[in-house]
Amino acid sequence: MSLLPFAVTCLIVAGLLALFLPAKQVLLLGLSAAMGIVAQLLVELSLPAKTPGEVYQIRYMLTALPALCALAAISGYRWPRQAWQWGVAPFLATAVWNVAGPYAAVSWGNLGPIPYLFPFYLAALAAIPAIIAAEVAAYVARRRLSGS
Repeated sequence: MSLLPFAVTCLIVAGLLALFLPAKQVLLLGLSAAMGIVAQLLVELSLPAKTPGEVYQIRYMLTALPALCALAAISGYRWPRQAWQWGVAPFLATAVWNVAGPYAAVSWGNLGPIPYLFPFYLAALAAIPAIIAAEVAAYVARRRLSGS
């Protein structure tokens, strides 16, 4: 699978989101999602080709997760309305990239659809600290705006 069908699919999803959300929010969510995919690609490029999955997960949790939490906190502070979305977007995009991206290695096997669901489960778990960071930053921003 090449990058073109994945990019076209992402543009279609962004177009559908633009029907329901303001254009600025769609752009910001797209940038946040792209940062999630870039963080994963940087972790993958920093490891040798035959790296076991455990080493990859540890490297991802030690390098990409704090960076994405900082991104969520900055976004949550700057745009405090519905701040949870800044924590979810990068990890959801990473899960979609792992399942449907051009380099996806997920396939239907003896376990049925479980290999397709597992990246989303991991994304949901990894997004928890980022959601907390975004909501705390949004709380600080709202308190600062109210003057107390």
